[in-house]
Parts: sequence; structure tokens; C-alpha cells
Amino acid sequence: MGNFYSKRYWSVGFQSRLYDRLSPESYFESMRRVVAQLPKEKFLSLLDAGCGSGLLLNFLQEAIREGMDYTGIDLLESGVGQTLLRAQELGIADRVSCFQSDLTSPLPANTEKFDVVVGHFSLYTLATDELRQVALKNLSTLLKSKGLLVLVNPSIGYDADLIVDQSIQLVRERYGFFSSLVKQYFIFPFTKLIGLRFIQKQLNSKSWKAYTREEFSREMEHAGFKALHVEEVYAGGAFLGCFVRNQ
Repeated sequence: MGNFYSKRYWSVGFQSRLYDRLSPESYFESMRRVVAQLPKEKFLSLLDAGCGSGLLLNFLQEAIREGMDYTGIDLLESGVGQTLLRAQELGIADRVSCFQSDLTSPLPANTEKFDVVVGHFSLYTLATDELRQVALKNLSTLLKSKGLLVLVNPSIGYDADLIVDQSIQLVRERYGFFSSLVKQYFIFPFTKLIGLRFIQKQLNSKSWKAYTREEFSREMEHAGFKALHVEEVYAGGAFLGCFVRNQ
């Protein structure tokens, strides 16, 4: 069952929207932190590399209405379909495009260059250093000369229990005590059981990559990027980094 679950984890989660419903509040908070790092100008072009079901659109929708152009790419057809559907539901489909692509394969030659490229929990599933370097070089070619790359990757401090505890607190602060109780007893147990613990197992077995701060910086330097900012997010279970290309 483990092998089947591993192969179908993302596609079933996107198609059924279980991924959306079970995502912990700490995950959404890391997306808010990503958005907080973006340049303040209007009319930015943004690439969401590994967009999944397009959850980042929930936090970018106002910027998109004000002029941002959003492009999403994902390996899975179900992710692309859900991203486009979400854009329609949010009323921003006219400024959203999305297509299926592997980050380790050359992207279409006519793909435009972007002011910002975001990779929110996407590159870490590429298990080898070589594959991640290929993906980073592909993303580098899509950035404008002074473009910003914002990545979030899990750290060696990834802990399902801490993520859920922080999520309960965040829900309580944002939506009230009753909402936090509903999440704590009816939603987050499933989040932990079929989501977070599976990811933690993959990280612990080194099937997927968990970083130290030094490893994160070293990998980005090797790919030709300079760090502007690195911080812990996700209850200390991930690093958010902002990078520009070395000139």
C-alpha cells in the first residue's frame, strides 16, 4: 500500500480537494509569508513553480485583480485542472494561465521571463542534488535579470505534531475558539494521519529532501543564486528563502 499511496498521494489529493481541506493553517501562514516578500509594484509577472492545486491564488487574488499576471506549472494534470478551476471560482481567470510541465525538463522556448518565481514546497520532492540543480537552472532561465526567486523547503526540524499545534493556535487567533476546536478534533487528526506523517516519513527516509539552513544556502549558491533573506516558517519545519541571481 505504501508504494501506491506514495505514487497517488498528490494526484488524488488535488483531484478530490482533500489536499485543500486538510492543509494545516501553518501551511497557509507560510504562503502569507511568501506573499509578504513580493515586490510591491503592480503588474508583476509571477510563475508558481509546482503550483499544486493553486492554493497560492487564494493569497494572490487581490494582487492579480490589481494587475499581476500569474502562471502556474505543475507535473500533474489534476493540479493544473484544479488551479484553473480555482481561478474561475475566484473571478481572476483572465489573468491566470497554467500548464503541465516537469521542473527538471526544459520549459517551452517561448515561455516569457518573470519578475518573480515562487516554489512553495515543490523542489524538495526531487530527491537528488543533481535533479534539484537541473530544476533550479531551469527556473533561473525564466527569471528576468533582476528577478526574485522565493522558495520554501522543509527543514530537518519538520515535525507533524508541532505543525498541528501551531495550526490550532493560528486558527484560534484568526477565526476564534470554536473554529479551532473543530479543526483540532475533526480535521487536523486526518491532516496528521494521512498527510503530515506521510511527508515526515518521506523526509526521514531521505526519499525527499529536508534541509539544514547551511544546506539550503549552499545549494542555492551552487545554482548561481545569492540569498537576500532566509527565515523559518511552518512551526520551524521549513525555510523560506528569497534569492536573486549572481550577476
